[in-house]
Amino acid sequence: MKKIAIILTVAGAILAILAQYADTNDWVLSTWFHTLGFVGYILIISGLAYLSVWGIHELSKDTKASMRNYRHK
Repeated sequence: MKKIAIILTVAGAILAILAQYADTNDWVLSTWFHTLGFVGYILIISGLAYLSVWGIHELSKDTKASMRNYRHK
């Protein structure tokens, strides 16, 4: 799942960059690329959100393990 999130984040970045390039250079289908750019932003946000939640989950597993092994003196 991490690989999918990374691939979607990179694909979203490419779409967003392509949309910005199309808008800057006044391409004929600029509005269509603008829509693709919006989809790209959604992919970027979704991919980064998944990776953030995964990272927080990994950190919490380490904390739970250390709390389980803690002995109060």
